[in-house]
Amino acid sequence: MNQTLLSLCAFCCLANVHAAEVNFNLESTHKWSFEWGWNNESYSKSDIHFKGIDHQFTLHGVRATDTQKTLTPQTLFNTYLNPGKITIPQTNARIAYQLNSDTALALNLDHMKYVVSDAQSVSASGQYLQKNYPSAGQQYLSPAFMHYEHTDGLNVVSFEYEKKYPLNDLPGKLKGHLFALVGVGIVIPKSNITMTMLGQVRNDKFHQAGTNLDIAGGLEVDFMKDYFARTTYKVGRINLSDVVTSARQDKASQIFNYQEASLTLGLRF
Repeated sequence: MNQTLLSLCAFCCLANVHAAEVNFNLESTHKWSFEWGWNNESYSKSDIHFKGIDHQFTLHGVRATDTQKTLTPQTLFNTYLNPGKITIPQTNARIAYQLNSDTALALNLDHMKYVVSDAQSVSASGQYLQKNYPSAGQQYLSPAFMHYEHTDGLNVVSFEYEKKYPLNDLPGKLKGHLFALVGVGIVIPKSNITMTMLGQVRNDKFHQAGTNLDIAGGLEVDFMKDYFARTTYKVGRINLSDVVTSARQDKASQIFNYQEASLTLGLRF
């Protein structure tokens, strides 16, 4: 997560702590909570398998990055906090139900973005049109060959089981918890893939393309009785078995691991 964003939100949280006279010893009677925030990712390399009526080939060890919007004073208000541009940054949304003081169930959306890096040369095997890759063949990735990304986005919808562990030694009136969770869910990308070498245009539609499994942990701090902030570190594995790569319904598949750091602000109700 952008360090400026973390610093800004931490400052706002501390300012509210000093400004509000809140009895943190009172337990909230609210069972539901909602969070909204932002994330950054890193991805492992992956083999991407392509299949269609005129091609069947694999790109091996492909590198990809996320594409979080750079935080500046202008983008903070024009993009990050603009309801009309709510999906442009990489965002998180989560609704949870507290079963008891230390156990919760949640429905979580990670709106991530995944972009295959141009200007890399990768091993390739198989064939497309009349081209057959030789043994130890290579392919240079550029828009002239193909552009491959899930940026509208790599949407992971997960069901989560969470346990909380109270922290008793925070300074002042701060109240907080450590938490750990496990999540399982589906991936619904809107894949932006242009297969230039085949003369195909992208499908550009949301499609349930695979599954996700993750574990995560982090810190939750109350800054008013029913408001809180969370920082989360997550590791997961995505299996995209049915990616749509063209308007004529060509397909691709890939499996990769990811790491995610996120910051969210929440409300109990």
